[in-house]
Amino acid sequence: MGKKFSKLSQSSSNDNENELERSNVPKPFKYVDGKRYHNVTSLRYHLPNDGDEFDRLQMQHYLSRYIWQSNFSAPVHELLRNGGEDIRVLDVGCGPGTWILEMSSDYPQTGMFHGIDIAPIFPDTIKPFNATFSIQNALEGLNFPDNHFDYVYMRFLTAAFSTEQWETIVIPELVRVTKNGGYIEIMEWDVKIYGQGPIAKRLMDSCNYQSFIYLFI
Repeated sequence: MGKKFSKLSQSSSNDNENELERSNVPKPFKYVDGKRYHNVTSLRYHLPNDGDEFDRLQMQHYLSRYIWQSNFSAPVHELLRNGGEDIRVLDVGCGPGTWILEMSSDYPQTGMFHGIDIAPIFPDTIKPFNATFSIQNALEGLNFPDNHFDYVYMRFLTAAFSTEQWETIVIPELVRVTKNGGYIEIMEWDVKIYGQGPIAKRLMDSCNYQSFIYLFI
C-alpha cells in the first residue's frame, strides 16, 4: 500500500514540479549524487524528498499511528466530528500529505484541512474535497490571517529549525494563526540516547542536549 501511495503522490508532485519549472520562480529541488533535495537555503532540513524518502515517511506515519492508535493526541475529536465549514486544520511540514489525506477522509464534516510544505511533494489533484495544499516556508511567516485555525499540527521537524528559529519565528507563527481556545500539537522525537556508554555520553554532551529540548518540555 505504501508503494502505491508513494507513486500516486510522486506523480502529483511531478506535475507541480513541472509547472514550477516552466515559471520564473526558483526551482524547488536540487540533486546531489542522484538524490533529490529541497532547494530552500534558509532551512536546515537535510533529508531528501524523492521516492525512497516518501516510502520512509509513509512507514513513519503508519508506525506513529499504530503506536498511539490515533493520528493525533489533542482533544479535538468532538470538534472535528461535529465539523462545520468554519472549522479549519493546518498541518505544517505536511510532506507527501498522508496525515492530511487521512484526517480529511476521517472527518468529512470539517470544513478545511490544509497542508503546507517547502516543496511540492503533496498530491495536486487526487485528494478529498476538504483537503488543500500549498507551498510555504514557516521561516518566512505563514500566509494566513491571525486566529484562522482551530487546530494546528506539526511533527518530526526538530532538525529543520535552530533553537532561535523555533523561539522567535516558528512557535510565534503557530500561535498567531491559531484561534483563541484552539489547539497546537507538536510531536517530536526524543533524540536523547538512553543507556549511554562513555562515547554516547560524550556525543550527547557535545550536542548540548538539555538546552536543545527545553523548548518542548
